[in-house]
Amino acid sequence: MKKLYFTTSIICLLTLLIGCTKETTETDTQLGYSFNAINLNASLNSNSSASGAIVAAGTNGSINWTSASVNISKVEFTSYQGGKSISLESKNLTINALKPDSLSGIVSLTSGVYEKNEFKISLNESATNPPFILRGTYIEASGTKIPVIVQLNLTQLIKLEAARIEVKKGKYIARVTIELNGLVKGLTASDFGQTTRTAPNNTILVSNTVNRALFEKLVLKLPSTLSLSMTKE
Repeated sequence: MKKLYFTTSIICLLTLLIGCTKETTETDTQLGYSFNAINLNASLNSNSSASGAIVAAGTNGSINWTSASVNISKVEFTSYQGGKSISLESKNLTINALKPDSLSGIVSLTSGVYEKNEFKISLNESATNPPFILRGTYIEASGTKIPVIVQLNLTQLIKLEAARIEVKKGKYIARVTIELNGLVKGLTASDFGQTTRTAPNNTILVSNTVNRALFEKLVLKLPSTLSLSMTKE
């Protein structure tokens, strides 16, 4: 009986100690994700060094994007606060990148200083829901306009870093900016001009099965077009 009493007392003491040392963290801040495509109209020149310059819509010898949708399987935010690592995830985000005010994937944070901030954007190949789709018009030097659809359908992990930030109580936005003119920097007009055309309207379709050479060039350019900033609303 004494042995049982002693064992029970130890269990109660351990339970009391665990209850006293358990940490509770109160979240008082929200972080939302925003994806914003800019520089929609870019030059396409026979000289690769002249391609990618920002031009007015409708300029001959240019690419003009009118639609940009992003389908993200997961965004993971990792950081250090008070010497402790944190990791927060948002999954299955569908974004119209031409609507910069739309937010996706809101997560809760605790106010404080966040360091070594990193956002990992996971794109997953999908036959029915490609992760990155662009629609626009390629305008030849002669003025001929040709519809363009780019489907960057691939599995890819893109890592973006943000500077140290002191987060105060309220709402913050992690804004991912996509500079679309960067996709064609270093390319030439022939990269679009010498492509297989698809019905209807003689459309230039760029995917992992059609116009593969151009697809691979755009895939390599994509990570360099992205940048990240964290701001308070």
